[in-house]
Parts: sequence; C-alpha cells; structure tokens
Amino acid sequence: MITSYDDWKAAVDTEHRKLYEVSHYLNDNGKERMRVFSVLENLAAFCETPEELLAWIESREGFDKYDVAALESGHATIAIKSLRNISRKGGKTK
Repeated sequence: MITSYDDWKAAVDTEHRKLYEVSHYLNDNGKERMRVFSVLENLAAFCETPEELLAWIESREGFDKYDVAALESGHATIAIKSLRNISRKGGKTK
C-alpha cells in the first residue's frame, strides 16, 4: 500500500524499471506507459514533497510537449491521483 511520498516514488521507480526491462516487447501503449513513468520519476527526483511535485505538474513550467502529453495520458491518472491523496494526508515520508 502506498501511504507516503517515499512509497510513491519507489512504486513509480519500480513500474518504470519493470517496463524498461521488457521495453523491446512493448506495443505502443506499453511504450507510452513507460514514458509516463519515466517522466514522473524524473520530476520526482527534483521535488522533496508531494505538494511541490503537484505544483510543478500543474504549472507545467519547463515541460516540453512530450512531458505534457505524458502527464495528460491515462497512464498517469492513477499515479497523480495517488500523489494527491498522499498530499492531502500529509504523507511526506515513511
């Protein structure tokens, strides 16, 4: 169960790594999912709190069109919703 920002970052990393390991076998939908989790992982590396990451995602400051497309993808919906829930509950760390 994901209850903290650290848990969320670990889950995003795990999902990205899992997809990367089988990237040669992914169809277009799988490649899009891998891109989404890559973007989320990269953004999270620069943010100390879920609130900081959410604010950056919402502002889209410095994002290129591929980052925006990834964050608007249906694959990002659950991950971002989970991040919002962690933020509301104040789950910064484990």
